[in-house]
Amino acid sequence: MEVAELLELFRLETDDISEPFLWSDAEFFIYLSDAQDTFTRRIGGIADSSSSITKITFKINDTFVKYDERILRIKSAMDDQNRKITLRNSDNFEDNPGMSDDYGSMVNAGLDDGRTGPLRYLVTDIEEDKIRLYPLPDKAGFIRLYVYRQPLNRIVNADSILEIQSHHHLALLDWVKYKAFMKQDVETFDQVKAEDMRATFEIYASIATREKATREDRKRTVVYGGVPMV
Repeated sequence: MEVAELLELFRLETDDISEPFLWSDAEFFIYLSDAQDTFTRRIGGIADSSSSITKITFKINDTFVKYDERILRIKSAMDDQNRKITLRNSDNFEDNPGMSDDYGSMVNAGLDDGRTGPLRYLVTDIEEDKIRLYPLPDKAGFIRLYVYRQPLNRIVNADSILEIQSHHHLALLDWVKYKAFMKQDVETFDQVKAEDMRATFEIYASIATREKATREDRKRTVVYGGVPMV
């Protein structure tokens, strides 16, 4: 549904159809934006590999690069030569420090060993919203991230676009009504209705999360003895 359609339905369902409205259009847009953000966090994010925030540039000898705070989780990464970059956390990196040199020999590696070369590892848990590069890149380039993220834009008017799948749009109104009934005004505040709406939203979000996990599990192919098992 379009944002304008959701606004109209909200007014009908809350019997807020006569001016002056109990909730302004601006309040509705704030509530709807919060609803989409909350739903997106509940289901683990929106899959993305093509928006501008998935491309991160780096310079020679960069130690860290910052990524957009709307990114919830990095699933995988490729360099500008379409080579896979391995994701590690700091403990995992230190526990498995071995890496091969250009001749196939194993060398001792540590994040602070000063080694330079083509980018092979991204360490994701050292600083908030930053990635540690290893080795230090010996030339400038970029990383293409495959991520789960929050919506890119806020809902600010009736022309704004919801980013989540359309079959989830109606469920957002439950969170909108939760926020609406929590408005601190004698004509709008209703704790019981608010909690009912929040509970309904959380049930739906929980179901959507399980369905999303099931779909993603089906996409994974396990190979035994060279035979893919779907």
